[in-house]
Amino acid sequence: MHDLAATLAHRGADGAVWVDGAVGLAARVHRVAPESWHERQPLVDTQGNAVVFDGRLDNRHELLGRLAATGDVDAGVPDPALVLAAYRAFGDGVAERLAGDFTLGLFDGRRRRLLLARDAIGVRPLYWTRAGETFVFASEIKALLAHPAVRARPDDDVLASLLLDGPPDARGATPFADVFSLLPAHAAVLTRGHLAVRRYWDFDVTREERAQTFGECAEAFREHFERAVRRRLRSAQPAAVSVSGGLDSSSVFCSALGLARRDPALPGVEGVAFVVADGGPADEREFLGEIERAHGVRIERVPALAASVLAGAVDAVWHTEMPLLDEQAGTGAALFRAARALGARTVLGGHWGDQVLCSRAYLVDFALGGRWREVRRHLAEVPRWFTDAEPGQFRRGFAVDLAKALTPRALHPFLRRLRRSPERPWYTETLRRRARWTRARGEAPRAGSAHARAIYEAVRSGYHVRCMEWQNKVGAAHGLDLSFPFLDRDLLAFVMALPGGLHARGGVPKAILREALRPDLPPAIAHRRWKADFSRLVNEGVRREGPALAAFLDGVGAAVRGGYVNGAVVRAQLGPLLDRLDGPTCDIAWSLSDLVGLETWLRTFFDRTGASPAAMAPARGATS
Repeated sequence: MHDLAATLAHRGADGAVWVDGAVGLAARVHRVAPESWHERQPLVDTQGNAVVFDGRLDNRHELLGRLAATGDVDAGVPDPALVLAAYRAFGDGVAERLAGDFTLGLFDGRRRRLLLARDAIGVRPLYWTRAGETFVFASEIKALLAHPAVRARPDDDVLASLLLDGPPDARGATPFADVFSLLPAHAAVLTRGHLAVRRYWDFDVTREERAQTFGECAEAFREHFERAVRRRLRSAQPAAVSVSGGLDSSSVFCSALGLARRDPALPGVEGVAFVVADGGPADEREFLGEIERAHGVRIERVPALAASVLAGAVDAVWHTEMPLLDEQAGTGAALFRAARALGARTVLGGHWGDQVLCSRAYLVDFALGGRWREVRRHLAEVPRWFTDAEPGQFRRGFAVDLAKALTPRALHPFLRRLRRSPERPWYTETLRRRARWTRARGEAPRAGSAHARAIYEAVRSGYHVRCMEWQNKVGAAHGLDLSFPFLDRDLLAFVMALPGGLHARGGVPKAILREALRPDLPPAIAHRRWKADFSRLVNEGVRREGPALAAFLDGVGAAVRGGYVNGAVVRAQLGPLLDRLDGPTCDIAWSLSDLVGLETWLRTFFDRTGASPAAMAPARGATS
């Protein structure tokens, strides 16, 4: 148990191991909430129940009210103690009673059974595997691989899906064979070797919000949004917000500032931004200045580093456990170090605002309802708010959405194949066949509007769940809890239930956010009509690494030996592709990055025969 726990030391400075016969639990505690300073994990009660808990409960007040009659909890108990009290009251139905971002493992000593649960959205990761008669679960896969009975092997179907845009697997499969992620909003009970998994909650995509006017909806949205931000400000230290000057992150920052100033019980709020100072399409300094002047604050600025595929690649795949890389990870690490220097242990961000509020699937609802005049009006208005985009892309996107709505679900994989794919000529035909013929698994949402279904599918997609897991693990690697108000369960349910098009009234993207946060946002941001574009910076960084990249990819031994890549094609195509790194997109850079990520991932987790994950771990100076 100690070896397994050691692989997760970066997730918390404190922790312990608890053993009861053949059962063992270990925890690494990252203290953020005020109550967490009295927290001890694993936590064991007088009835022999033991829990390990990672996360934040958002409905503490409600739970305390329901459990008041038991007399064994008080307002200051840490979240794990509240979970145990809820289990004593509600048994296996405890997951349904919890709201927030969390994962938990709870062992019932009397009944000799293990309960696992993951939050409704999947912000926190939870993985499991079997090794003979041994069942192992953890917040990160590397802890599972540290068990001597677990054998690390790639899952070729998942790799094909990741690298070649195949359909996502909805079972929770990971790139590691026989290692699974417990799906969001699911609970599992292990008894005598049998694992029963069930969904304990889901969105009602048939629900419709009753507010009649845009003003009423904007007022209700503000209430939900502020509550989502407040929940994530529950910290004993200053809370940092990663703010760019874009609409989404600025809304989070300005809302957090207002809440903290009105409520002295909330922590101080610090803004942290990475900046590009070249006057190009990624330079957002003017908007940061607008926020500072409007609110009388200073935002900590971190100069953006050069984009890179090779720098820190081993460290990156070790922490994310994915065969993919982020070319701007160095800049992200610098921002996280700045947040830690300000005393923060939690960082809020505006991620997922586009997925939640920028879907134009409501136009399909208009079209199916015969409201073609409104479709044309909205399609004419949208490009005026994306002055940096090619106008025709919005019409084409609508055509694809409409075709998808009119096509049987069984044919959707074929529609996906019609999309133009980035240039990735080096992958073998064997891998391509796996990507083409792997079938997506999972249930479709209940009938509802195209608008509600689009948001539902975005939140529930395997791709986005992996992104949430990725972000959580990257934050943990830097000693931070990353938190995203746009992924608040109640806020998502509200947006899904909005009447069609009301969130984008008149075709204005995110109109409801612009209106709801109008008292807090500087006008320049509320009416901003372009998004920062880092394509040129990414392409320049990858082009600068050309010689080193050529040397690295000349030896793609692990990917060739695994049957994933044709080395001769890599050598033949690399030069011409590097010469074309000057277009308006990052498609080629991303393709090369994925190739480096695959090779690095294979070398890190599978090429050191006999080495334990703890021994394979790279130097992690940036994680303190």
